[in-house]
Amino acid sequence: MSPAGAGIRPPDMRPLCPSEVAVELGDTWLDKLALSKVLGTPKAMSHQEIDEVVAMFVHAATVAKEAGFAGCQIHGAHGFLVSQFLSPRTNRRTDEYGGTPEKRLRFLQRLVQEMRARCPPPFALGVKLNSADYMDKGEGLEQEEGLEQVRWLRECGMVDFVEISGGNAEQKHSGLHNSFGKQTLSKAPKMKESTRIREAFYTEFAEKVKAMDSPVPVQLSGGFRSRTGMADAIQSGACDMIGLGRAAVLQPDLPREVLLSPAYDDDGSFAKSHIIRGQWLGRFIPAKVVGARLPIQVFYYNMRRLGAGLKSDPDISIPGILLLGLWETMRSGLSNTVQKIIASWGGWPVKVE
Repeated sequence: MSPAGAGIRPPDMRPLCPSEVAVELGDTWLDKLALSKVLGTPKAMSHQEIDEVVAMFVHAATVAKEAGFAGCQIHGAHGFLVSQFLSPRTNRRTDEYGGTPEKRLRFLQRLVQEMRARCPPPFALGVKLNSADYMDKGEGLEQEEGLEQVRWLRECGMVDFVEISGGNAEQKHSGLHNSFGKQTLSKAPKMKESTRIREAFYTEFAEKVKAMDSPVPVQLSGGFRSRTGMADAIQSGACDMIGLGRAAVLQPDLPREVLLSPAYDDDGSFAKSHIIRGQWLGRFIPAKVVGARLPIQVFYYNMRRLGAGLKSDPDISIPGILLLGLWETMRSGLSNTVQKIIASWGGWPVKVE
């Protein structure tokens, strides 16, 4: 899941994974070539590397606590490292970290136990998990095993809340990951005593989790857009908390300005649709690892804007983002070139970034 050269990792350094299982996206020779260049085949982690990564998670939680944060969350979903240990698709180990559902859970258990030991209550600790990988039958994590993973978290006494999501880069049936081209809502759904709204993608799984005998709250994420949809999920007992992802990126003030505002009645209280503009561009890029990942760039772009203190731009298109990126690259390259020329002429010392 980590592209070549990401962060401070050298381009020739393979990413770490429970087992040497490459991502599969597309069946053509071009798909396979692009995957080999962008992601490659990961390196199976040694016991020493597992210990080092666990220590990094613990350090991150400690830094967050010392910085004044009230808590942190372990991201164990969407095909990233923790999720890879939990899934039989990517975890084919035969040691204490794989081979059975119980052993596949061991890496996450270590994270929870060691992070909690370093950061005791009232520092909050949450975990985000997949309900399933949503691949073809028998290819990845399925709901039965996912439920047992959640059961341990809700019974271990060390976790303050569990968030439910689903899917990964290879998913084939996840509503969340396949919703970029669909209008989410044109009007808010009506609440009825006889009919559930079931707005979120993973409501059915969350209901099974809530049926467990545990006081640990359940947060449901993925698909929520309306006040009535969220109220229905909580009032029906499907979840205790609502998670907002894409909707909050495009409308950071959505809860205060719309969902909880008396200025909007139930009919008008919902998030704006996030149909991504310019998805046609992906059809002209034959490598699925590139073309299929274009829509999510709209949200990455807006998160960078928010981080820079700017307002979100929900109407930006995929071609617009690519053109802006090209302009920034050219401008940065020209600036560095000018600074180098000035420095070569004996001018003032210049630090080139």
